[in-house]
Amino acid sequence: MIQLPIFLTDMKIISIIIASLLTIGGITAVGVLNTNEEPVIFSGSEDGFKNVIKDDAQDIYNAVNNVLTGREYPETVKKMIITEYRGTQRDSTYSPEEIEINTQYQAFLTEAYTVLEVFETGQTPDLTKMNAAKAALS
Repeated sequence: MIQLPIFLTDMKIISIIIASLLTIGGITAVGVLNTNEEPVIFSGSEDGFKNVIKDDAQDIYNAVNNVLTGREYPETVKKMIITEYRGTQRDSTYSPEEIEINTQYQAFLTEAYTVLEVFETGQTPDLTKMNAAKAALS
């Protein structure tokens, strides 16, 4: 009977364990990479930017209405509006058309914030200006 030194048998077991872990890790990585998630692609059309802004404005509009009906906290939505407004100030590579849309979106965000400010004082806010600013984005 051939006897192997103990450190050689331990190395063989360690090698098998490492190979097994690498195989399992490789299978897992392939599974993660082959998910069916669709990548986010912004439209290259002229209306791509405008559609994104319109969707964002609709989200803000819904959030403001949720505040008015008691389903959302005013402070949460105000923070959301401030974050959106700051986002409109970041990119300086807008085309002239995008600058105009962005300016209209800023006006809408300002009106939405004003509605929340009035609501927090206990008064009934006038939604006319906010609705008009949203309509201007269409």
